[in-house]
Amino acid sequence: MFLMRTVKIEYEVVIMSEDEFGKRFPQYKGYALGDGKTLFEQVMAPESYVAAAIATKIGLPAVAGVADEAVDECHRLGREISPFDKQFVGAVICALMESNGFHKTGKKKAIPHKAFSKGEFYSHTDFKLPPLPNAVEV
Repeated sequence: MFLMRTVKIEYEVVIMSEDEFGKRFPQYKGYALGDGKTLFEQVMAPESYVAAAIATKIGLPAVAGVADEAVDECHRLGREISPFDKQFVGAVICALMESNGFHKTGKKKAIPHKAFSKGEFYSHTDFKLPPLPNAVEV
């Protein structure tokens, strides 16, 4: 007989501020601080990192992990996701992944989402998710 249990998993994620992001991607800084602020906050988040890292782990571009949330955020703002928004989301994901030890492979892969087409594939030599040694039974 299997007994279910609850386990709390903790992990650390490096999250950039809009200003730090703007230093890496100056072309998007104004958008991250203005009209794209909530989209930035949605994507530059620990949950998005986990989703993007899992997408990467199963062989998809990192953006695949946040595509639904990005589209939903644009809908919440009363608009469709634009080509600029998609590029912005890709830049935010790049900053998020690279600040957490991933690197670009130079390979583009198809994103299984109707609003997106292709995205960067990332790699991490020591990638482990979640950090199970920190799991604690609750």
